Amino acid sequence: MNVSLIRSSFDALRPHAPLLVDRFYATLFERYPQVRPLFAHVDLPRQKQMLTQALSLLVANLENPDVLKSYLAQLGAKHVRYGARDAHYDAVGECLLAAMAEVAGPIWNAELEREWTETYGAVASLMKAGAAMTVVL
Repeated sequence: MNVSLIRSSFDALRPHAPLLVDRFYATLFERYPQVRPLFAHVDLPRQKQMLTQALSLLVANLENPDVLKSYLAQLGAKHVRYGARDAHYDAVGECLLAAMAEVAGPIWNAELEREWTETYGAVASLMKAGAAMTVVL
C-alpha cells in the first residue's frame, strides 16, 4: 500500500467530502436499491458525517495497524446490527471508489484506483472479521 499516495489523494478529496459522500450514497442506492431498507431508520445527514469521519480516521491511521484493527472490528460488529452482510461490502467498495473517481476528476488514475481498491479490501476484511465475531440476538 502506498500510504503517501492514499493520503495525498484523500487530502485532495477532503474539501469535497460532502459531495463525495452524497455521490457515494446516490450511487449505492442507484446500483443496489436492495440496500435502501438498511437505511430506513438512519439519519442520513448524520450517517454521511460519520462516513467522512471514518474515512479520515482510516487515512490518519494507515500506519497504525492496532488502531485500525480495533476500530474496524468494532465498526464491522456494529454494522451487523444494522443488517449488513458480507455481500454488502463489495457493493460499498464499488460505489465508494466510483464516487471517489467522479469527485477526484482528472487526478484519478489507474494507480489511485489500484491503491484505493487494495486499501478498501483491507478495510472490508477487518470489518468482516469483526462482524464474524458478533452474535446477533
